[in-house]
Amino acid sequence: MTTKIKEFYIQDLFENELNKIWNDELFSELNVIERGYGVHNNVIENQLLFIGINPSFAKGSVNGNFFASINQKGQNNWGISYPYFKKFVEIAENTNLLWSDIDLLFFRETQQKYISKIEKTEIGKKFISRQLDISKEVILKAKPKVIVICNTKARDLLKDKKINNKIEFVFEFCEKLGTEKIIKPTELKGTPVFFTSMLTGQRALDKGSFRRLIWHINKVAMS
Repeated sequence: MTTKIKEFYIQDLFENELNKIWNDELFSELNVIERGYGVHNNVIENQLLFIGINPSFAKGSVNGNFFASINQKGQNNWGISYPYFKKFVEIAENTNLLWSDIDLLFFRETQQKYISKIEKTEIGKKFISRQLDISKEVILKAKPKVIVICNTKARDLLKDKKINNKIEFVFEFCEKLGTEKIIKPTELKGTPVFFTSMLTGQRALDKGSFRRLIWHINKVAMS
């Protein structure tokens, strides 16, 4: 019997909340506000969820909000393939799981050090916190079978208790699974989580570590 795939769209559920953040005068001085926000829109429930930190703003990018649906081949709405998703596709194909990718934060900025910079200000903390409120709701609704957090800063933000959020994420290492699992929130209790470095780019996992990650995801997905 074929399992019915359930999918939802972040735009349908959270566009109003995102607009409230970007229209809030409190954040008008932040230089990333005028660029708009970026969202990987479609999320498949109870499958493999990759979590990154935020969309980039490469040279030549234009300002504006965007919602991009990414298919299983790593292509956007217009059929354009992105090298960034190549490893995601490879992992999914070798684990018999469908995949989705979200960012914890939605502002468009290539330099990750910007996050550390604004974290030092009260306005910056609130800006980050309100975005995390949304992304955590997305993770809750996705109810992933397996989570791969492929960014060190994303890992730190999910574990950071200094930033007040509506939903607290707590992890602990599971000897049986050989990786971390979620303790809180209770709706996701027991969900296996892999904290890795980036899967693409100069700081990507080496080939051996990448193959072990695929093997490990297969093991926990079957447990």
